[in-house]
Amino acid sequence: MSQTIDRTRPPKPGKQSQMLFPTFALHTMKNGIPVYVVENHAQPYISLQIVIRSGASSDGELPGLAEFTSNLLLSGAGKMSAQELAEEIDYLGASLDASAGRDETTIGLGVLSGFLPRALSIMADVVLRPTFPADEVQRERKQSIAALKQHRSDPAYLASVQFRREIHGDAPYGREIDGNEDSLRKINRAECSRYHQTYFTAGNAFFVAAGDVQVPEFLEMLEEHFGQWGGDRPERMSFAPVPGTGLPRIVIVDRPDSVQSALRVGAPGLARRDPDYIAMITINTLFGGYFNSRINNNLRERNGYTYGARSLVDSLLMPGTISVAASVGTGVTEAALREIFNELESITAEPVSETELEMVKSYIIGSQALQIETPGQVASFVRAIALFGLPHDYYQRFPAEVRELTREQLLDVARRYMRPDRMVGVIAGDARTIREKLEDICPVKVVNERGEEITV
Repeated sequence: MSQTIDRTRPPKPGKQSQMLFPTFALHTMKNGIPVYVVENHAQPYISLQIVIRSGASSDGELPGLAEFTSNLLLSGAGKMSAQELAEEIDYLGASLDASAGRDETTIGLGVLSGFLPRALSIMADVVLRPTFPADEVQRERKQSIAALKQHRSDPAYLASVQFRREIHGDAPYGREIDGNEDSLRKINRAECSRYHQTYFTAGNAFFVAAGDVQVPEFLEMLEEHFGQWGGDRPERMSFAPVPGTGLPRIVIVDRPDSVQSALRVGAPGLARRDPDYIAMITINTLFGGYFNSRINNNLRERNGYTYGARSLVDSLLMPGTISVAASVGTGVTEAALREIFNELESITAEPVSETELEMVKSYIIGSQALQIETPGQVASFVRAIALFGLPHDYYQRFPAEVRELTREQLLDVARRYMRPDRMVGVIAGDARTIREKLEDICPVKVVNERGEEITV
């Protein structure tokens, strides 16, 4: 007998995912470099990362130096020029790239396992013996300055830059990874070489390999190419977010005649190793971390102010930020900002509903299951374990810890990190049009693109 489907009610959720995080092994080279290996022999392919435990937070007086240096690693190394490197990598059908984050620099290699010996030799030249040719330094400087100017045409970029300034001040996390025009004009070959010699040391590095790794042979190859690499881990500077003064407050990055306003509302957050991290990402997901979140439902679905709104948890080696981000029409800037503060007030006033909690738990746990389907994906989680010093069983325990969270635990975390009176609002938009209405919410300051206070 056929049954009629009741389409007025969503189907009941199935059983929660029980997928376990894949195992990985930790080996140590003779010179002390940790080597994390995720074996999967389904395909003859290897993904290898060398991670240097220093990034943009080690730029010193030249913001952008880590990113600038990493961009030049493939511009000449060993006895090969940039073109010869590119041709050799292309011949192997491999990929090789380098990039700097806030706390780390990563050199990544992807190659068929049969070509690993030659590819690893090239990678060793890039990591250990970059030449930083003068003409390539000049080319990189021009490209970086041009890219920076292009970024400044984006209101969302300007809002993000000023938001970091407001939270972190002159501390390293308050500067942009890509630097500024003044610093980029000062960076030269000597500065890149100094950065490389200081931070690209064996004591400051680890490897993550995933895929068709034959462990004994692979470790022998690492010893051959990286066994003589030496040097200790350099001292790392510690810093904390700038204490909030006069909160809440609003800062407008003036963009005359702009038809849109890019909003960032946030506060100092927590470090990646903080015990509150799992609770924090759970309440954040419910608040603004996925499509069904409160903030997206309010600003997009209910009010139609934006195509999408989200909230972010940026947790690093040192405390980062929590923030809400959205872009809205100039005419609804004040209304959208009020709704963000209303949602912050609500999330910190009373526990979330059981329905919301169960929905977000299922989403987070299910998302992790989808994010560990390939060796490369697993390697990204293992990289986080190594970089942030997390327990090796962290992701095995992660689903259970999410399931055990209570409404009261989430309320406690929300009240400590998401209170409206902790928040700074940064808006990139037309100050003349939006300032007066925003002053009805809290004190307003207007700055230019460089963060300098101005009068409009």
